[in-house]
Amino acid sequence: MATTSHNPGDPGCPFKDQGKNMRIRSFSIIGIALFVLLIMAFLLPSGAAEQAATAEKAGPPPVFQTEQEVATEKFLCNLEASLADKFFDFRKRPVIQVAVFDFTDGAGNVVKAGAAWADKIARRLYPQPQFRVLSHDRVQKYLSWNSLGTVGKLDAAGLRLLQRRINTMDPGNGIHALITGEVKKGMGRSLQLQVYLVNFAAHIGEMELEKNFVDMKTLWTEIPLPTEQAVQEATEVLTRGEKEAFSEGRFLILANTRGYPLVETEYLKMLTKEQAFAWDKIPSALIVGREEYTMPKQVQIGAGTVTLEPIEVPFGSSKRLEHSFLHGKFATNEVYFDETIPAMKYQLNASFIDLKNNQTYSETMEVEVFSGSTTIVVLSFFVPSEKERIRSGIHPHIKIYPAYGKGLEILPRG
Repeated sequence: MATTSHNPGDPGCPFKDQGKNMRIRSFSIIGIALFVLLIMAFLLPSGAAEQAATAEKAGPPPVFQTEQEVATEKFLCNLEASLADKFFDFRKRPVIQVAVFDFTDGAGNVVKAGAAWADKIARRLYPQPQFRVLSHDRVQKYLSWNSLGTVGKLDAAGLRLLQRRINTMDPGNGIHALITGEVKKGMGRSLQLQVYLVNFAAHIGEMELEKNFVDMKTLWTEIPLPTEQAVQEATEVLTRGEKEAFSEGRFLILANTRGYPLVETEYLKMLTKEQAFAWDKIPSALIVGREEYTMPKQVQIGAGTVTLEPIEVPFGSSKRLEHSFLHGKFATNEVYFDETIPAMKYQLNASFIDLKNNQTYSETMEVEVFSGSTTIVVLSFFVPSEKERIRSGIHPHIKIYPAYGKGLEILPRG
C-alpha cells in the first residue's frame, strides 16, 4: 500500500499561501506603526515648544490681592500724588523733605497700626528721588525736644511750637512737609485712616493762631482687615500719649567780641538757679579789665553741631530791653542765642583767630539748662595788644562764665 507524504512547501498544501499572506500583513502593520511613531517624534517637540512659548508670553499665573492690599496700594498712590501736588516745585523744591510721625488713635496714644502705617509710608517714599525722608531717629529727637511721644492732628499753636523748637535746635533741617495721622476702628472689621500733609514752613502769626489755621491737606480712607481680631490688634496702644512733665529752661549766650578782657566780680556767684535774679543787689557781674586789647577775627560760636550768629531783635520787643540790660551787667556787646529749650546739657564751642600770629584759639564747655530756670553764658574773647603782650606776657584766650537765675524772666514784672 502506497504511503502519501505531506510537504508543506508543496503547492498542494492548503496552508502555504495563507501563512505567506499572514507574514506580509504583519510586516505591513509593523511598518505603519513605525512610520506613525516617526511622524509623532517630529511633530511633538514642535508642539511642545509652541506651548512653552505661549506660556512664556502669558507670564506667571495671576496673583489675586486681598481687599486690604488693594485698599492699601490705592491709598499710598493717592498719598504720593497728593504730596507731590501740594509741595513739589521744579525750581524751589525739586526734592521734598518729609518727616513722618507715628500715627495716634485720636487721643494722643501711639497704636500698633499707627506705627506700622508711618513705617509703611516712609518705606514707600524713601527710594523715590523726588522725596527725602528723615530718619526715624531724627524724628524721635524732635519729639524729645518737645516732650512728646508723637503728634497727631496739629493745631496752629502746636505747629508753631514745633516749628520754633526744631528750627532753633536744628536750623538746617530743610523740612517741607510733616506727615501725621490718626488710626481708629471703622465700620465692621476695618480701620479708619486720616492722614495730614502739613506745610512745616508755613508762617504761623497772630491771625493764624486766632483762627487756628494750619496749611495742610487731609486724606481719608478705610482699610478692610481680614478678621475682628486683626482690628483689635491694630488698635492696641504701644505708647501712652501723656505729655511728659514740663522740662524747659531759658538759655542765653552773651559775648564780648571786641577783644577787651572781662573781670569777674564778687556778685557773679550770687546768680544761682535756686533764686530769682536780684539785680538790685548786683551792680555788675563782670567788668572790663585794664589791659590793652585789639579786635579778634573770625569769631565763631556754636552749640553742639549748630553754628550760631548774633541775633537781631526788632525794636519794641521786650527782649531788646532785656538784652541791653544784660550787656550793662556783663559788659558784653552781642547776643548769640536766647530761646526756651529742653532742660538738658549742651556742648558750647567758641573760637577766634589772632591775626598777630595767625593762630586759632578755641574753648569748649558743657553747659546745663535747668528746668524752670534761666542759664546765661558769657563768652569773653580777649586779644591783648602787641604792647600788652610784651609788657605783661599775656596771651590771647577765651573765658566762659556761666550764671543762673530761677524763673524764665530776666527783668521783674511791674
